[in-house]
Amino acid sequence: MIDKKIFEFPILYTLPMGKIAIGWGVHETVADECKEAKIKRALITTTGLKGTGIVDEIKGILNHHGIATEIFSKVTSNPKDYEVMEAYQVFKDTRCDGVVSVGGGSSHDCGKGVRAVACNGGRYVCDMAMFINPPWMEERKKYNPVTIPQVAVNTTAGTGAESGIGAAIINTPARAKQLLFLTGQTAQAALIDPLLVRLMPQNITAWTGMDALAHAFESYVSRIQSDYTAALMLRAIKLVAENLREFTYNRMNHQACINMCRASSVAAVGMQLGSGPGIVHGLAHTLSVLTGCHHGRSNAVFALAGERYNQSSCPQKFAEMARAMGVDTTGMTAMRASDQWFAEVEKLLQDLGIQSGNLHAQFGLKREDFGHMVDVYANDFCSQSNPRDFNRADCLSLLESLY
Repeated sequence: MIDKKIFEFPILYTLPMGKIAIGWGVHETVADECKEAKIKRALITTTGLKGTGIVDEIKGILNHHGIATEIFSKVTSNPKDYEVMEAYQVFKDTRCDGVVSVGGGSSHDCGKGVRAVACNGGRYVCDMAMFINPPWMEERKKYNPVTIPQVAVNTTAGTGAESGIGAAIINTPARAKQLLFLTGQTAQAALIDPLLVRLMPQNITAWTGMDALAHAFESYVSRIQSDYTAALMLRAIKLVAENLREFTYNRMNHQACINMCRASSVAAVGMQLGSGPGIVHGLAHTLSVLTGCHHGRSNAVFALAGERYNQSSCPQKFAEMARAMGVDTTGMTAMRASDQWFAEVEKLLQDLGIQSGNLHAQFGLKREDFGHMVDVYANDFCSQSNPRDFNRADCLSLLESLY
């Protein structure tokens, strides 16, 4: 008998992952991966990646190797429910049998959403989202597992969506970003190619890099942290601290480029091995919905205040993260050492030109939206993994401090 009176989360599970390939030129193997996954006609989901030629490159490789393609290029940052449903209609009408997602998290998550919808008879994508209430483990029994294959070709270094099971989709009527988490939803193969990643513009490089860091630090302080996650997240934090500045301002620094690819992937794998984000992601999701703010930037602007909210719950963990960022904490108390992590992150944000807080001036967020943001967070699993218990009044005060 599991005694939940002693342990809040007595059993930690790892999640299934597909193949992950990182390296220079790995995108050229996309047709091989599609053939292994038995994809003969692929729907390419993408934002279009204008000016890079990446989509044409992938399409050309697939066609050259006998794999037919259809392109859905209407995906936007923070993918919307209606985009997924429109992409699904293209998938259905053109009789595709697999997805090749080309881009960052938005393209990959849209592709996962298309596959979930296709395997569930065209059901509205956000009907299948996961919540605390109604209980997800009961709700998921209503839905078919995802059996349609996906190959993810990554072009950013931050979200980790190419290898993670979850798909974050905006429910536009509910004004909330919701997570799909169906069995089999992970892509069969994730191809992470620095040749493509280095084509990011400067601002996207900074924002996606901060997303990778947010995955790492939130998972490290999480109340459901596993030993696997603990080891991987410290490595991801170190890689970001040592490489994000250089890569942001010089995408042709090849070592910084591949190190950021590794940081993003390591953090994504860490979450698959038994952890998850907390209040930073929980509030940042709805900021993106309400204002259109890029997901990585949303996490960045909440990073300091969100973790100050958590600091007293686990100062030793923050001290350990400070050491991973290169700080010598010898002789410091746990609390003083933990303060050094905040100082390092603040310096990083300044160097990247990212302003914390100031939500109204930066994004036009309104005070009347605070209650909605907190209510969405309350029913999100992010609130369960956060190290500090959910308290509505405290969360509202945090948002007010950032107004």
